[in-house]
Amino acid sequence: MSLTTLYRTVQDYIRQLVEYVASCMGVTEAVRKLQLVRQFATDDDDLKQLTLQLKWIPGSLQEWLLKKAIQVFGERTWKYQDSLPPLPVLPLKNTLDKYLESVKPFVTADEYKETEAVVREFEGGVGQSLHHQLLERAKVNRNWLEDWWLDVVYLRSRLPLLLNSNISGSIPTFEHIWPPQEGSIMDRLPLYLWYWLQMWKLLRKEKVPVDKAVRTGQPFCMDQFHKMVSTHRIPGVTMDKIVSCFRTEAEGAAPTHITVLCKGRVFKLEVIDPQGEPLTPPELKRQLDSVKEQCDNGPEGPHISTMTAEDRTKWAKIREKMMAMDAVNAHNLAIIEQSMLVLAFDDAFPKNHGENLYETLAGSAHNRWFDHISTMVAFKSGLLCANYEHSSAEALVHGYTGYFISSQLQRNGPKWKGSVPDRLVPPPEELVFTIDDEIRAAVVQAEKTFLNQASDIEVICPNFTDYGKKFIRSFKLHPDSYMQTVLQLAYFRIHGKPAPTYETATLRQYYHGRTETVRSCTTEVFNWCKAMVDNTVPVEEKKELMMAAFKKHIKLMEEARCMLGFDRHLFGLQVLAMGAGIPLPSIFSDPAYTKSGGGGNFVLSTSLGGYTPCPGAAAPMVHHGHGIFYNILPDRITYSVSAWKSCKETSAEEMSASIQQSLRDMRKLLMAS
Repeated sequence: MSLTTLYRTVQDYIRQLVEYVASCMGVTEAVRKLQLVRQFATDDDDLKQLTLQLKWIPGSLQEWLLKKAIQVFGERTWKYQDSLPPLPVLPLKNTLDKYLESVKPFVTADEYKETEAVVREFEGGVGQSLHHQLLERAKVNRNWLEDWWLDVVYLRSRLPLLLNSNISGSIPTFEHIWPPQEGSIMDRLPLYLWYWLQMWKLLRKEKVPVDKAVRTGQPFCMDQFHKMVSTHRIPGVTMDKIVSCFRTEAEGAAPTHITVLCKGRVFKLEVIDPQGEPLTPPELKRQLDSVKEQCDNGPEGPHISTMTAEDRTKWAKIREKMMAMDAVNAHNLAIIEQSMLVLAFDDAFPKNHGENLYETLAGSAHNRWFDHISTMVAFKSGLLCANYEHSSAEALVHGYTGYFISSQLQRNGPKWKGSVPDRLVPPPEELVFTIDDEIRAAVVQAEKTFLNQASDIEVICPNFTDYGKKFIRSFKLHPDSYMQTVLQLAYFRIHGKPAPTYETATLRQYYHGRTETVRSCTTEVFNWCKAMVDNTVPVEEKKELMMAAFKKHIKLMEEARCMLGFDRHLFGLQVLAMGAGIPLPSIFSDPAYTKSGGGGNFVLSTSLGGYTPCPGAAAPMVHHGHGIFYNILPDRITYSVSAWKSCKETSAEEMSASIQQSLRDMRKLLMAS
């Protein structure tokens, strides 16, 4: 062993010993909370509370000590990846029993008996064989679900991404710092981009704190954070693929450029200096001003990005043709696909979250690159929003960056206060494509494909301001269970029947865990909804039924987070059956499977966006359904509702009004003596 190797080995042992001692003393967790406060504090008061114990130390020394504490005791972002538990497999009987319970609100007594017979036949027959195969797969794969979920749910789909997969996230800067204002975007965007690059820098240096379970402190998988930047979904003729070029500093070099889309033209901007530091906002502004000037004073480009809104196979074939036609085309596409971020200028003028989310999801295909993990859209009104490619990461992970940027801007203000180095800034490089009439025609057709779907979607995002999390918690209730119960009542009042409902539950306590389904339309909540519209039911009985519904939802959520749900298990068994070429087991063709939401037939597709002010939106899962994201803040609830205009059964505005009425009625019920 060389002296250098010995030195590094000793260093590693010392570091591990320090980490162990710090963990035992609680220092590690204290430093993690310190990191979170520094990232998400919205005003100086939050930071003052943090440093109250150090008030006897001069301010400059305080800052040095805090930074040193993070450097010494801070956990690296991906520290726990190798020690995370593998994804388990639930016993087959447990899965099938839970499935049978979930279908009860949607079938008659006779239909239930038929479904039960189908399920028991599966349990005693082919289900046993498939389950055994799944157990064998789980022995050799730390996450037996990961590849199947990515391939079957996302990459094999041939549908356009924009409203079938992608989601959008609104940045709430207009609520506290940047109101809608024409002519403001070029002053705001550089500072916003600079904060985005600070998040990139935290990821590069592995300084994003590890997410952990609130009650147990169990570390969560941070793999999705590794794919937040420089990740791209590349179209294939039969199946897409994911390419991620991000690397931490320990892993090696990473892309240092972004792609900018403006008036159908494409530019490459180098935004990181040779020392690995982001360019300053004034330097970024020079680059962005140059792009805008070139586009405002020149012809529009060919709008190649529109192709990313097309059917995946059609786009894959055009992409292959472009690459074969000219090596420069291949080079340009590689630059876009490796870029940290895509930034898109848009002439729309959204003034609130609803308009922001709609315009980003479905407003335009001209300046979006739907294949990229993150396209930041800069609107003429000065508002910003993001379009996310969903296959590599969940909405909560994407929302982390938006919340970070919003918090930093709210705390530090709308003006850049730093110095500007005296140096030359790399000018924007335009990426010019060689195309022919076939490609031009394909772009036109892609625009028609986009408009056909985009013109049919409606998205709204109101605020309910009567109360929020503080009121709900004052009754010792879980805010998420409360909101899920609200949604059930809102739908039932309109339609007079229960809604098969999907809610996201995280599996991130497991290695490369993604999501499990919480089927939140239970027998308990269905019974409560019926009681709420029946004036003969006493108030106390309604309250008891409501509490039973809350309790059941909490139980289902806890089970789902521990991989004790059943939808992912059933999915795995179905994939195995399809792969074996055997007839599809009757459990998956039984009418109750579809009626209860199986096979992607959930009428309400819902997700808690967290307790932050950064709302998101997605299209409904089915034509007669709604997509609903909600964020629960101390004194308000912000939620988005989407619906298809061509469906006469659903209306986003009607559903929203019913949600607000249900929220008021539930408060009234809670406060009734």
